Amino acid sequence: MLEHRSPSDQIKALDGQVFDVVVIGGGAVGCSAAREAAAAGYTVLLAEKGDFASGSSSRSSRLLHCGLRYFEAPNPVRYFARHPGRFLTSLSMARQGMRERREMVLTSRERVTPIDFFFPIYADGPYRPWQVDMAFKLLKRLAPDDVPLGYNRLKTPEALQKPMVAALGNRDRLEGAAQFTEYQFNWPERICVDAVLDAEEAGAVALNYTEARMGDMQNGTRKVTLTGQDGARATVRGCRVMAMSGIWIDKVLSGTGKPAARKIFGTKGGHIVIRLPEKYRGQGVSTINSWGEPFYCIPWHDLHYIGPTETPYEGDLDDIHVDETDLEFLLSETASLFPGLNVTRDKVIRTWAGVRPLTYDPAHPKGSRARELHDLGREGLEGVYAMTAAPVMSHRDSGRKITEVLRKAFAPSGAPSALSYRPRMPIENSNAQPIAEGAGYTMADVRHAVRHEHARTLLDVLFRRSGVGLRHWFGDAEIARVAEEMGAELGWTEAERQTEIDRYKREVSRLYGVPNRRDKADINHDATIQQGERA
Repeated sequence: MLEHRSPSDQIKALDGQVFDVVVIGGGAVGCSAAREAAAAGYTVLLAEKGDFASGSSSRSSRLLHCGLRYFEAPNPVRYFARHPGRFLTSLSMARQGMRERREMVLTSRERVTPIDFFFPIYADGPYRPWQVDMAFKLLKRLAPDDVPLGYNRLKTPEALQKPMVAALGNRDRLEGAAQFTEYQFNWPERICVDAVLDAEEAGAVALNYTEARMGDMQNGTRKVTLTGQDGARATVRGCRVMAMSGIWIDKVLSGTGKPAARKIFGTKGGHIVIRLPEKYRGQGVSTINSWGEPFYCIPWHDLHYIGPTETPYEGDLDDIHVDETDLEFLLSETASLFPGLNVTRDKVIRTWAGVRPLTYDPAHPKGSRARELHDLGREGLEGVYAMTAAPVMSHRDSGRKITEVLRKAFAPSGAPSALSYRPRMPIENSNAQPIAEGAGYTMADVRHAVRHEHARTLLDVLFRRSGVGLRHWFGDAEIARVAEEMGAELGWTEAERQTEIDRYKREVSRLYGVPNRRDKADINHDATIQQGERA
């Protein structure tokens, strides 16, 4: 990061520079692509129009899937018999998922948490016990021994000894449950920040809150115009441009003036956050909803979140949140799944929603989950590439595949460097005041986030850098303290500090609130961090 310069000065200082590769989009895939390319020796510019990981990367179900979901389908035997190509695609995605799962667990254990999952098997359900055994046997063959699945099929009496299974509805038709180990991203925003910092150590330039627009191709390089939030501008050029912009890919490509075929089909995934009794802590359920699609109840610290929805999304890409229709669906499905838990609107602490950047394919009514790297040179955009349907869990492999394309095109300008993928942890041995009691994230970490991690807003710090905001409702005094600390670093006036506080509250209510209900007054008195927890 270019320290001691304002974001405006950082942008202006780049005017006229030529990079081997310009990456547009600072989600998990874009950040990983920047890291891998920079480590390979390429000169890299990463530009994100908002904050890093402020889009779909921070709005998923946060699971480092073992691959089971890729084989879930209504009547799977008949489905895959009719579509053998899709079975091969599912097999490939599951294999890659297991590899990513292993790598994250072994190299970044601090970023993932193992959880016990149960998959209920019903007499009238879509899966027979032998089919579940077969699916896990297949996954086990794909799973390395050093990160095991821990699969065990429980018969009904044993399954009902597990509180989460005992809470399920339709227990009279229960034929048992599959128990297995799943891993969860503690908070995926830090995955992106880690990648940005790795990329910068390898020589990349990373800018958030900077819009990038592609221009023409001349003499082997493509023009890219950078515009900061304050209007600061610079023109750079890139030998290759990687549009790793997720759900915004079609918009980014359309800005060139040369129409490209549609690449993205977005489906919305909404979630609700609740607090269940302590006996359910650490236990999750993976099942099928009334639409025949995967549905989860996932433990997270002392909370659980439930979802997702899966509906086509054609709305505002910058205003994605759980609406009344989403909430009603999630509450209805939860009531069917756990009829005895009485999960009603007033029990919902938080909500969130994201849109999956799936690959547009007329043969798939809800988009294809097959990851694809598109060479836009075939559509008149020479040197431009875009990746669709790349989930957070496969971000490292996606970054490597993008770098392989660069290597085939031209040699890097510089020498390669090694990557450790080490997680960037909160400052150790700090006596600074915590941002909230038990948070494990302090005012010293706030200062560090502003100085070294590109944090510019309260939402950047309280949600994306600390990972605390989604599970703790910050009171006015806590928000004011963090705003004062950030303001001292960023030179905010008192008026600017109050404006930022007001903006933070509006954004939290819009993105994470409960539709048609006053958030703070009605629901968040119990949404607090448990003593001693760390992000």
